[in-house]
Amino acid sequence: MELIMKAKIPTQWNVAPNVMSTKYANARSKAAHENLGDGRNSIIYVPGKVEDHGFTDTAFASLNGTPLPDYDTPIAKFSVKTADAGLPTLQHAFYDEFASAAQEWADAVEKYGYKDAQRMIATANIVNTQTISQTKALNILDRVLGLQTRSYFLELAVTKVPAPQLVFTVDTYAEGSVQAKVPEMLEADLISHTESRSTQTLYKNVGHIAETEEAQMMASHNTMALRQDKTIRDMARLLNSQIATTLETATDVSGSDWGALDGTYFVNSANPSTDIQGVVTTIRGNGFNVDFMAVHDRVATDFLTNTHIRGQGGQGPAYGQTVMALNQNVINVPGFPTIIVDQAKTATIATVGSKDAVWVGDGPTIVANYENVQGGYRGWMIKSWKFPYLSQAGAIRDLTGVSA
Repeated sequence: MELIMKAKIPTQWNVAPNVMSTKYANARSKAAHENLGDGRNSIIYVPGKVEDHGFTDTAFASLNGTPLPDYDTPIAKFSVKTADAGLPTLQHAFYDEFASAAQEWADAVEKYGYKDAQRMIATANIVNTQTISQTKALNILDRVLGLQTRSYFLELAVTKVPAPQLVFTVDTYAEGSVQAKVPEMLEADLISHTESRSTQTLYKNVGHIAETEEAQMMASHNTMALRQDKTIRDMARLLNSQIATTLETATDVSGSDWGALDGTYFVNSANPSTDIQGVVTTIRGNGFNVDFMAVHDRVATDFLTNTHIRGQGGQGPAYGQTVMALNQNVINVPGFPTIIVDQAKTATIATVGSKDAVWVGDGPTIVANYENVQGGYRGWMIKSWKFPYLSQAGAIRDLTGVSA
C-alpha cells in the first residue's frame, strides 16, 4: 500500500453508524479497487475475530490490489460506541503509521474527487517547490542590509591642517588699523601688533573588530570585509559628528522660523535673507569671506521651499535652483553662500561662516590586522587622530531657531 502522507490527525474519530456493516465496508473496498485499477489505497474491513492473526474488527490494506485483506498490513481497529443521542457509533482507532494516510486520502477525495484522488497522492513523491522550501538553493545577495551607505559633507566647511606629530600650534596675530587722513608734518601713530600661541593635541578615534575562526568559516558572506567597510564609514560619521559639534560652538544669533506660514495669506512669515544677510555682514565686518551655510535636512527644506526664496507659483528668481536642489547635499542658490546639507547638524540651526573658522588637525591613520592564535580569533583595527578646532571665532555665526 503506497500512501504518501503528511497531515497529522487524531488517532480516532467517529463516523456515521451505517458504515458498521460488513457488507458496506467490503463493498466500499471493492468499489475502490474497481475505480483505482490497481487497488492501491483500498481498505478491507474484516469484522469479528481474525483467526490465527490476533485481530478483531480490523481494517487491512488490499492484498496485491484485490478485494482481499493483507493481514500483514493492519490499518485500523473498529469498535462500537454509544453516542450522546443513544445511537451506535463506529469508532476508528488507526495504527499510528496509517492515521495520516487515511486523512490524506480523505483530503484528496474532497479536493480532487474520488477518481483523481489516487493520481494526486501517487504523484506526491515528485519533488516540487514545497518539498524543498526549507532546503532550496538560496540566492544570497552580495549586498547586506544594515550597512551605512550615505556620505558626509561637513568636511567641506573646514580647513584641514596636517599634524603628523599629533599636535599643532595655532599662532594668532592681531593688527591695529592704519591711520587715515594724517595731517602734514605730523608723524603717524605706530600700528599696534599682538601675538599669541596655543597648542592643540589631536584625539584618537578607534574602530576595533574581531571574529572567531569558526564564525569566519561558517559565514555566508565575508563578514570581516563587510565589517571593515562599515567601521571605516563609521569613522567618517564620527569625525563628521565632531565637526558638527565644533561648528555649533560658534556665537549664537537668534533667527526666525523659515518654515512658518502666515495663517491668512499662506506665505512664509519670515524671509531667510534677512537672517542670513545679518550674520554675513557681521562676518565680513570681521575681515572674513563667507563660504558656506551648513544646515540639517529640515532647515534646508524650509529654506528652499520658503516663498521669499522660491517665489509663489514658481515665479521666484531662485525657483529652478530650489526645485533641483531638494535632494542634493551641496546646493548653490544665487545670492547666498554655498549650502551644505548634513544630518549631523542640529535641526534648528544654520551655521554661516568661512572655511577659515574651523580647522581640523589631520593626523596619521593606522590600519592593522592581527591574529590571536591561542584565543582562536582574528582582529582588525583602524586608528585615526583628528581634532576639529574653532580657530577664528569672528569668522562664523550660528543662526538659531530657524526651523521648528
